[in-house]
Amino acid sequence: MNTKNNKTLLIVIMVALLISLVFAGSATAAEALKITAVKVEGGAGSQVIVDVTAEKAAGSEGGQFTLTFDQSLVRPVLIEPGDLVLSAENSLHMANLEYAPGELIFMWVTANADTKDSGVICRVTFDLLKAGTTEVGFKDLIIVAETGDAANSTAGRIKVSPPPPGGGPVTDTDQETEPGEDDPEPGEDDEEGKTEVIDERTGINPILVVIPIIVIIALGVIYYLLKRNGIRRQQVK
Repeated sequence: MNTKNNKTLLIVIMVALLISLVFAGSATAAEALKITAVKVEGGAGSQVIVDVTAEKAAGSEGGQFTLTFDQSLVRPVLIEPGDLVLSAENSLHMANLEYAPGELIFMWVTANADTKDSGVICRVTFDLLKAGTTEVGFKDLIIVAETGDAANSTAGRIKVSPPPPGGGPVTDTDQETEPGEDDPEPGEDDEEGKTEVIDERTGINPILVVIPIIVIIALGVIYYLLKRNGIRRQQVK
């Protein structure tokens, strides 16, 4: 009888232990740090900011991740640390916007493990190049924490819409005109091309000022020559 009771008690203990391990594993998974990239939209030719946020980050000591995106649609131009990194004492961070084609990398360290429970890890500014949709995904995710380096990630998205009519950057092709569209009519150049040059300060045509001066100088030279010749003739006589 005692043997039966002992076996029954042992089975109950083992079942209870298994149940506790299952719940413990579930609780640990639920408490794993979660990193998320937000979803944003914008028109081609503009910029958007993608925040990378963290939850359940308390006690973590840093980490790193690589963000992936379609480089034909968007181009990262700036990456800044968020409040989750900046609020921790003695924090360090490093980033590379050109880590690889279509990839950037961000690393941070909070050596005192005084990271807040949630906040923004970093903010990435993208130039939107042309219409389309690209996922902003994670790879090579590493988290340094006392409870282990387990972490979950959720990809973001950038949706680029065509620029509105009349909006977006103007290119040389936008300013091209049809052949002959602005060509002058035959003979039009002859008339309109002969515009008078007016001094904006005085309102006087400079030509009308120069011509009398030239005439006066010419008359002076002629008078001088005539007078000189007259003196020579008198000397010869």
